[in-house]
Amino acid sequence: MNDNPYPYAGVAAIVLAILFPIYWVATFGFAVGDAELAFRADFLEINAWDLLFVVIGILEIGVYLALSKYFRDQINGGFPANMLIVMAFFVALFHSSVIVDLLLGMGLYTEHSETIIDVTLIASVVTLFLFTFALLAFSIGLLARFATLPAALKLFACGALIAGLLQLTVVLGVINIVLFPALMLVLAFHFLAGDQTVEVV
Repeated sequence: MNDNPYPYAGVAAIVLAILFPIYWVATFGFAVGDAELAFRADFLEINAWDLLFVVIGILEIGVYLALSKYFRDQINGGFPANMLIVMAFFVALFHSSVIVDLLLGMGLYTEHSETIIDVTLIASVVTLFLFTFALLAFSIGLLARFATLPAALKLFACGALIAGLLQLTVVLGVINIVLFPALMLVLAFHFLAGDQTVEVV
């Protein structure tokens, strides 16, 4: 029985690269006009987009945990592996906002819906910024080992740093709708090509 997680992570990364832009392009499309009103309305109903949101979160967590295992196996632990776990935690926290969507969509706590939505939106924004700082720390940790990384991970490290910086600007963060899938495809190539060797120096 082959318990190597890397090929599965590669497939997950490809699926994520496809689903991620579909979800976020649609989400921003629905938000054209009055974004706040659109997001509030979304919290009050349950639909297939909520399921897609959950699936994306699960795939992203799986990819990060597999990549963390890769670094832990190859370099016996280390900063990048730990930061990937932190990133996975923030992704889980961000996507757990769907619980609020489900509760309000089922008509529960409607008398406090405005307050609950406000708190959830603020918590989601804070979580995204914390994820961004973790991503920047991770990418800097990778760049510190740049010379020893496989070619695909060198490209991934540079792209991750750019993605983090774009996310910090908020406005330019929309570029990550394209950049993030590209980075997932780079990871997929790394996992599926079998280039799993890091030179330890």
